[in-house]
Amino acid sequence: MNHFLRSFSFMPLLFFIFLGACSSSEQFTVQQVDEPTLVDGSLSSWNTDISRINSSDDIQYFAKIYDDFLHVFVDVRDPHTDRAIRQLGLIVYLSNSKDDRNRLGIGYPAGSFNLLREYPNAYNNFITDEEWGRQPGNIELMTELSEDLFSQVMIVERYDGRPEYGFIDKSQLEIDGLEIATDEDRRYVSLEMKIPLDGTSIYGVTKNDLWIGFAVEPPTFRIQQDSDLSRQNQGHYGQRRPAPRQPRQRRQLYSKNDWFELKFD
Repeated sequence: MNHFLRSFSFMPLLFFIFLGACSSSEQFTVQQVDEPTLVDGSLSSWNTDISRINSSDDIQYFAKIYDDFLHVFVDVRDPHTDRAIRQLGLIVYLSNSKDDRNRLGIGYPAGSFNLLREYPNAYNNFITDEEWGRQPGNIELMTELSEDLFSQVMIVERYDGRPEYGFIDKSQLEIDGLEIATDEDRRYVSLEMKIPLDGTSIYGVTKNDLWIGFAVEPPTFRIQQDSDLSRQNQGHYGQRRPAPRQPRQRRQLYSKNDWFELKFD
């Protein structure tokens, strides 16, 4: 049984293990570098001292400028965060507008839960049926999706505040000069992006102050609970009925929404 299958088979535990996480927006001045960087999902060619945006034990972000390109790196450092991202995906938002900063995002890896969106009936059952993730056929499907994590890029676009999801091949992003990579041999997920700052990429951003967000956004589950308060503990003629089964308490899945304002010298 592989790593993902173990984690998915015990999916209900995620409701208790992974609590929501969020950080406030911070400012970071992006440094210009003189040497080009090969976009390969590795930090080996980065000067991490000048490019590190944050210091965290679970995940770190880096940014730098070379020529007219913004380079971004996400370094996952914690097994729980890694597992959450493999299931829920990692979305990078980028915009010149604070008010419109989460209008468009790129998710890579998309996350196996999100890849299930390409199977609408299965996805609907996944978010509404508590037993769906325990059925052998569905475990097999999710295992197959977990092995396909890095073959597609997820595009998240919001209209009137509501997100819509689409999936494309990486080569479709590269047409406009945007590059994206991960090191699949690495223990934990990494993400490296090279983004044109001339308005030509899917983000449409230019070399002005930027808002960048790193998000893990769990699906909204609509699982029905048996909470019929009309059931009584007392039966006929004073006989005591067994106490009604209480609905299982759930907590929010792991979530992350880290925002930074990028300044340029």
